[in-house]
Amino acid sequence: MKKNILEIGPYSAVGGVSIHIKRLASLLKELHDFTFIDESPRTKVETNVFNLRSKNIPKYLRLLKDADVVHIHTGIWWLRCIHIFLAFLLRKKTVVTIHSLSNLTNRYSISITQLFLSLTSKTIFVSKEISKKFKIKNEIIIPAFIPPDISEEKNLPIEILTLLEKNKSKKIIVNNAFKLVLHKEQDLYGLDLLIDVARSIKKDNKNYKIIFVIASMEEKLNLYDHYAQIIKDENLGEEITLIPYPISFVKLMMVSDLVVRATNTDGDALTVREALFLNRPIIASDVTFRPEGTILFKNRDSQDLYLKINETLNKYKREPLNPLEINIQVYREMYSSIF
Repeated sequence: MKKNILEIGPYSAVGGVSIHIKRLASLLKELHDFTFIDESPRTKVETNVFNLRSKNIPKYLRLLKDADVVHIHTGIWWLRCIHIFLAFLLRKKTVVTIHSLSNLTNRYSISITQLFLSLTSKTIFVSKEISKKFKIKNEIIIPAFIPPDISEEKNLPIEILTLLEKNKSKKIIVNNAFKLVLHKEQDLYGLDLLIDVARSIKKDNKNYKIIFVIASMEEKLNLYDHYAQIIKDENLGEEITLIPYPISFVKLMMVSDLVVRATNTDGDALTVREALFLNRPIIASDVTFRPEGTILFKNRDSQDLYLKINETLNKYKREPLNPLEINIQVYREMYSSIF
């Protein structure tokens, strides 16, 4: 008999957690029924998925009540605790996935989170580094990566194809961000570092092109305008282009020579796993554990990043698309055993 699994998290927001939720539901759709509670900022786009920000508390409670399993992906620690407590009161089997430590910034938030995690059936950490912050008996470590279905990825828009055609003689370096934000008063996704790299590319007359995708423009600090102005003022448009809307980053990686993940905090980043899956070289900050095959650079060090970019592009030629052979059935069995 199929179980009704309620997935709670940023369902519609563009980002790794949203992709994970959707791929997980697609992976298990033949085995279970799925409903969703979306915590993303509301948009004008019509959707059948209930958004928590509608403040329709009766519907929220009804979805909890009707679920057999409540699976929580919430990144905001105190909201995660509320979901856990209410699911516990309703005697629901509760599974929590901790995707990163970005919202667990002090001992207090970690201690309270640990207390509430003791009420769950299972806690999934996406990496050992995250699990080390907690002492949980019911924990399991499962990387967040679920392989993409290439056939379901949207084609790149015409303006991106035009940009790629214009720069077809150059080595293409791709980067992405959910949105431009600060972490510890530094650019979380490292766009400032990539602009530094663009300066070096121009100075050294390297045949490289950086494409930096920003999926959401919902930011309050006007960082996009700030960076766009720097690029314009310093005439760096030939070296770096900002894409201020969501596209299939999987499809972009497929036509790239190098992927960069320059974050100053991270979990088990989907971008890193996808690059490895697609057989693309990936350079990432050493801010956390990275999977085997990742090329590391010193966190927040643009000179070391540029050095690693040069070393990598001098060493590698673009390989044919050759996704790793991954047994999807292993993922199905693993999550089915948890639910």
